[in-house]
Amino acid sequence: MEALKQIDYSKGVMGMLEPSIKAFLPLIQSKRGIIESVKRETFQFGVTERQSLDVYYPESPADGPKPPVLIFIYGGGLTSGERVLNAPLDLVYKNCGAFFASRGILTVIPDYRLAPKAVYPEPVEDLRDAFRYVVANLGGVGDTERIYLTGHSAGGTLLLSMLLSENPRFVELDEVKQHIKGIAPRGAGCAFDLNPPPIVPVFNNFYGSQEKSVTLSPFGLLKDASQETLDSMPPLLIMHSGIEPPFISVPLNNFISLFEERTGRKLEVNIGEGHNHMSAHLALNSGEGEQWGEDLAKWVKSN
Repeated sequence: MEALKQIDYSKGVMGMLEPSIKAFLPLIQSKRGIIESVKRETFQFGVTERQSLDVYYPESPADGPKPPVLIFIYGGGLTSGERVLNAPLDLVYKNCGAFFASRGILTVIPDYRLAPKAVYPEPVEDLRDAFRYVVANLGGVGDTERIYLTGHSAGGTLLLSMLLSENPRFVELDEVKQHIKGIAPRGAGCAFDLNPPPIVPVFNNFYGSQEKSVTLSPFGLLKDASQETLDSMPPLLIMHSGIEPPFISVPLNNFISLFEERTGRKLEVNIGEGHNHMSAHLALNSGEGEQWGEDLAKWVKSN
């Protein structure tokens, strides 16, 4: 964590990535044996290569209760990301799956289709289909009536879109009530009006226009959501790093205020102290900076 203090944050989000990797990659590589000792299996939930998911299994007593399920959705600005990255980053996301599985949670990490080939709502449909695959196929090893979802950055954007959208409605309200017991977006992009200029065309092309990127953003969906949809929202834990760029933090705070205003529900907020937008997931199974993960695991198991 000490190395993160040396980062020049004036260089923006991508300026955080390489120093964060340098800080944590040696640490998680030193834990390779521990990370790879956790049982992992890959399943296909759709017809394309990107419609695959990895399941990380906790060591649960055969006669004990089934573990809760956590679906972890990685970020990548809608244009990048993979449930297992290429070497030397091949432990990234494996470290996340193994971390939560080792804490008694059946953990699922799905891939989803990426821009520019994929446009809205295709990645959201992929997350819905991954969720439905879990419900239909993993009930023998996990408690599919206790499913939690977490998503980092664009993954959090897609997660909130899946639950707030009404036209189309991606998951039925009965599905939410029966299976989803909590959602925990982390550093989610909630609106895109403050995005740096190089990123703006990505979102406009993804949603189809600048106007649609406003109305179909999580903030726009929340603004237009019916009372029925708001009432169906499961417990919501807002997570973010201690150092987030303004184009993330400002819309996120606006989302929190609007959600509390529209629902009358005070949101719980968890801050990953010392972390930046890119570093928190790299810290899991590193031995440093893991508190946010411990907090999420505790929330999943106690909620």
